[in-house]
Amino acid sequence: MANHDICTKTMWALSVPLAVLLVLFIALTAYATYSFHIFVPLAPDNDIDCAEMFNKSSENYLSYIENRTVLVPTRNDKNCFQIRRRRYLPSDMPKSMAGNHNMFFIRVVKKDYDFVEEVLTMMHSPIHFFCFPIDISADSIFKERMFRLGDCMVNVLVPRELFNTSTAHGTLSAHRRCLKEIDEFDWKHAVITAEHDIPLHSTKFLSRRSRRLRDMVEINGVHFKEETLLSADPNDTSSQLYQVSRNWIQHLCSMATISHSQHKTLYNYLMKTPDFNLPNDEHREVHVLEKGCDTNQYDVDGSCLYAMQDFPAIRNTTRLFIRADPNYDFGFIQCVHEVVFERTYFDPISNKNAMNYLYGSHKNLINDYRN
Repeated sequence: MANHDICTKTMWALSVPLAVLLVLFIALTAYATYSFHIFVPLAPDNDIDCAEMFNKSSENYLSYIENRTVLVPTRNDKNCFQIRRRRYLPSDMPKSMAGNHNMFFIRVVKKDYDFVEEVLTMMHSPIHFFCFPIDISADSIFKERMFRLGDCMVNVLVPRELFNTSTAHGTLSAHRRCLKEIDEFDWKHAVITAEHDIPLHSTKFLSRRSRRLRDMVEINGVHFKEETLLSADPNDTSSQLYQVSRNWIQHLCSMATISHSQHKTLYNYLMKTPDFNLPNDEHREVHVLEKGCDTNQYDVDGSCLYAMQDFPAIRNTTRLFIRADPNYDFGFIQCVHEVVFERTYFDPISNKNAMNYLYGSHKNLINDYRN
């Protein structure tokens, strides 16, 4: 009888931890199955047939131009799992994107949280860093969602400090806060872009291009060597560095590529130049920066806002970023997302040559990837 009691107690003692382990295994399997797309790259799943948008005479294109889709905000997520389910934020690089040239992408934001997520998804990679300083005019829900995004992603930084970016020095201070945030990490180049800029190429393409700069700084396509930055006089308003940097800041800091070794020298110089007010929603720039703008839609600084009628031309442009408005034509932004996705995961040639593109080839790679 005593032996029987001992056996019963032993069986109960073993069954409890085994049951716990079984429950944990089932829960882990369910989680992995339910959220498998977090770890496997997913193509953008748009309602628009973006391949049709290359044909300006097609009925689908003409119908879309008459009824453009605009940004519809998603719900305010309460945890990281919801963000990861909605957006593919990869945990590893594609095999064709091997390399350790760490990039740092910085942009000041103040509205359109879902647009911020969309662009982050286009460019995200675990070997790069992303920083989003928030303008002081942002509403409470936008700030809450941005802070949560920064808390959820280890390589996404969202400083708690808010910035008045209506002035040149305020915007530069926001950039410097990001640059100081991870200065101890060995990132190679920082890419500064404006709030409504969207990329046209993969991060691999941007990384290759930045490597060629070495220790130089590029602002609006103009290169500046180390000796130029070291000897720069902030009171010399006739210098090329002053003229180019002022024009860059005036147009909402779109865009510049700054080497890690020179960012302190550059920003020390910029913060000593005269401060001035920047265009904003209340004060729009009357000067048009890009006169050949098919949409006739402009940002507050006079930059052209691109839309679906520009989509056929983007496969032949060498531009790195263009400006778009999600509240005017969000479908265009989604189709550009497909372009960037295909250039990232399918087409190593287009990462070297911007003239090569996949639509119009013998197969639709986006649909192949979804299936």
